[in-house]
Amino acid sequence: MRKELLLIPAAALFGLAGGYGWSALHAPAPKAPPHAKAGFMPIPPSPEEQPAASDVQWTAEADDSGTAAAAATVHYSGCNEVRAAGKAPLNIGEPGYSPTMDGDGDGVACEPVRGR
Repeated sequence: MRKELLLIPAAALFGLAGGYGWSALHAPAPKAPPHAKAGFMPIPPSPEEQPAASDVQWTAEADDSGTAAAAATVHYSGCNEVRAAGKAPLNIGEPGYSPTMDGDGDGVACEPVRGR
């Protein structure tokens, strides 16, 4: 009976040691590094995003007549007025742009709200 009591722990010990040795020999290969993420590629604006002919004409007239300062004096009281005039969204540097109408500070005022 005493031999049997010694054989059980010995078998367990050799089994564990053998399993450890086997796993060390057949370890999985290291994982490959993840692929690099794609970079930003600018996309040309769609026809809907191009300035309207009246905007181009208005800007050209302001530049030709030397009244570019008059173009900078365009003022909208808020985004509702900009949208009613059909000028939304306003980019920084465009007539009527105001940082107070640019809620997220990205240089585009009165942009459409996503998710609605």
